[in-house]
Amino acid sequence: MAVMIGIGAMMGPGIFALPGELAHMIGPLGILVYLVLGLVTIITALNYSELGAAIPIAGGGYSFVSRTLPKSVAFFTGWFFWIGNTVACSMYVIIFSLTIRTYIWHEANVAVLVVSTTLFFALINWRGMSEAIKVITAMNLIELVILVGVALLGISAIEAPNLEPFAPMGYAPFLPAMALIYVSYVGYELITVASEEIINPGKTIPRAIMITMITAITIYVLVVWVMMGTVHYSELAASEVPFIFAAERIFGSWGRLAAVTATIMASLSAFSVTLGASARVLYALGRDGHFPQIFARLHSRYRTPDIALITCTLMVIAFGAVGIVKFAASMSDFGFLMGLGFVNMAVIALHRKMPNLRQPYKVALYPWVPILGIITCWAFVPALETRSFIVGGLLTVAGGAIYLLKPANRRELTSLSKNVSYISFNLKRRQKMRILIIGAGRQGRNIADRLLARDEYRLLFRTVEHQVTFIEENEARCQELERRYHAPIYQGDGTKKEILEQVGVQNVDVAIASTNDDGRNTIIAMQAKHLGIKRVISIIHDSDYVPLLEENDVECISAPWSTAAMVENYLDRPGVAKLIEIGSGVASLLGVPVEKDYNVVDMLIREISIPKECVVAAVIRGDEFVVPRGDTQIKEGDRVIFIGPEDAIQRAQRVFSASK
Repeated sequence: MAVMIGIGAMMGPGIFALPGELAHMIGPLGILVYLVLGLVTIITALNYSELGAAIPIAGGGYSFVSRTLPKSVAFFTGWFFWIGNTVACSMYVIIFSLTIRTYIWHEANVAVLVVSTTLFFALINWRGMSEAIKVITAMNLIELVILVGVALLGISAIEAPNLEPFAPMGYAPFLPAMALIYVSYVGYELITVASEEIINPGKTIPRAIMITMITAITIYVLVVWVMMGTVHYSELAASEVPFIFAAERIFGSWGRLAAVTATIMASLSAFSVTLGASARVLYALGRDGHFPQIFARLHSRYRTPDIALITCTLMVIAFGAVGIVKFAASMSDFGFLMGLGFVNMAVIALHRKMPNLRQPYKVALYPWVPILGIITCWAFVPALETRSFIVGGLLTVAGGAIYLLKPANRRELTSLSKNVSYISFNLKRRQKMRILIIGAGRQGRNIADRLLARDEYRLLFRTVEHQVTFIEENEARCQELERRYHAPIYQGDGTKKEILEQVGVQNVDVAIASTNDDGRNTIIAMQAKHLGIKRVISIIHDSDYVPLLEENDVECISAPWSTAAMVENYLDRPGVAKLIEIGSGVASLLGVPVEKDYNVVDMLIREISIPKECVVAAVIRGDEFVVPRGDTQIKEGDRVIFIGPEDAIQRAQRVFSASK
């Protein structure tokens, strides 16, 4: 499944259109261009494999850089990936529009098709992609079958004269040609975006990335060889959709129909998925404080990043309406190449800053492979089209200006300090919390089990998902953690300042000291607070430690039998009264604060669809205790207390928390 993620993302519509541009630039030598670039790209893929295996968290390259490099570098990595994804969307929609105009609707205007298609798929993404994923997967499989089928069956139609001369323009355009088609080899990195869902990521991610790369190189070289060998490069260069042109030459009308189908499916599926990914990159930049808060807004009903999506849609239209595939491909290459260079750099930072981080997979010949990765990415940038290089430079300056609007970012950029605190936003829906668990004995594992649980109840009731990192000294426990969780693991003594520093204050929202020793937990908690981690929780068995810890703003949990559940409440429901079990779990008591945009504001209790199995036990209004009646009106700021079975009060909580 991990391989299918990579192949599905990599086999985009670029292979259907870019060989024509390649034929124009370099002739049949383009076959060698695809082969050499594939081998060069493996260097960066190896570095991605090491990062994905060691830091198996969602987010891919942006997450790796934010964990290992300064905040400003993380911003520009996200910014460049946003440019790459957004302009790649423009390329995909241009290819789709050119296919429609050339083979289906000859009078169609490319700019109009670009705008209408973009708006249509923006609407789909705005409503959420869950219903379209199965259709997109099927489209990818059909596209792949047609692509490989045409290539394999077309081998017999190759004519040697079409490949002569092999390098009609010489070898000078070789590097610019490689730079142009780089976008074709982007996609394997999306395997790491899904790393939290991948079983045994330490082994699976590196294997899946390598299988994806080898498969892609083989298919690309085979397809381009057949295209160049069956159609003279001069004819191929004159076609806007060369794959269809070659398929029609080989197989006639059936070949044209199959190739048109594959091109349309590849364009639309890649466009839809990439537009959503682009919006989420922009959303992440807003969420992490790099962009204004409005970009981190989620639609109240569909929970999609609507403002980020609108922004991406407008940019796609701006670049797509130009209607030039080569320009869009070159601009997309600029963004991806710049961003991937920083990801390669993150491998070096990981080795230097986090020597205690367990690395299930290590790239050989360190540091030469990461250095080669940086060089092989950034060396292509000056070889891009002059206009895309200029526009990319202007977008880089624009991104820098946006970043420097915030005083905190200006200070961080000047000092390159790792300890500049993140700017927090009061979002209606809290974001994924980054939890550091120090001490992975039975208690630490119990906490992790609850925080990472994915059963239906927790996913519905929880206000936020979590990203967990461990610090554990015992080798056997570290091995068990690797088997049990998909999470970064630092092996070392959690009381030591240098171990906590390797994790990075900027990468931790909450630190939990959960060893079996109160003294060690106290030291860990004090060290964490001293380093600047704002929220620290310590598991304490001896109440004598509590005053000291509370004086230093450390939250203490001292009931061992209920620690895991209490930690979950501390993290997931800080604004909600603690969930109290009554009668060994027969019933529970839960309090819910009423916010101003909730549907229940100004409604009478009898008008609210409260589950029959639970009741409103009380309404706390400021300092007043209100006995609830049917005609009691719910006001903004009230705290409503429910009592009943846990599943019933779960449903009641959702009813009361629904927004207008």
